Amino acid sequence: MRLPRRGLVACTVALALLGCRDDGEADDTTTTTASTPGPSDTIAPDDPDLTPLLLTADDLPDGFAPNEDVDDTITAFCAGQDAAAGLSASGRAIAGFTRTPPGASVIEVVFRFDGDGAEQFVAQAEELLTSCSGVPDATGLAFTYEPLSAPVAATLDGADASASRFGTSVGSGNLTVEIAVIQHDDLGALIAVLGLEEPRADLDALAQTAFSAAVAMLAQSLRSD
Repeated sequence: MRLPRRGLVACTVALALLGCRDDGEADDTTTTTASTPGPSDTIAPDDPDLTPLLLTADDLPDGFAPNEDVDDTITAFCAGQDAAAGLSASGRAIAGFTRTPPGASVIEVVFRFDGDGAEQFVAQAEELLTSCSGVPDATGLAFTYEPLSAPVAATLDGADASASRFGTSVGSGNLTVEIAVIQHDDLGALIAVLGLEEPRADLDALAQTAFSAAVAMLAQSLRSD
């Protein structure tokens, strides 16, 4: 199954769960899908065998609950640039979580790639997290990216390969995101931890929890195969 070649995003990955308004600012009370594929794009089919590899609310701090409205692709970081471009996958699974009280959310997508697609997924994500820094997406919203803090980055050490960044919305620094793209064998996952007016220390703590759980789940899947 061919993954999308274009990132025609309705909102950026950092707004997939926080929602967006017409003025481009975050609105924590609404939810939107993450992308609208073009007519020649085909999303990899949902694979129930991958569902056990996803984060659950039990992996996150108290107050997080599943959000069923998350859908489509979250792998585009700026207009027309998708980390999954040109890759093939036999299936995918996706999950999202919002918090009560609002202000933070988590989204994850897992793919089972064909060939060396999982390795390429991480490599392409690394390239785009560099080239897309400060570059608007299809809605005109841009994020500047910098390295994760050392404790958060350390949670990715168990992956075969990884790409990651901390992003801040250009022009409205109250919207932030911590992104990790990881590989284990033929599996590739993207985890985004999103904050709206969330202190960096609190978002770091959430990212450490989410990233370490995601890495452990993908590693466990290989031991159980």
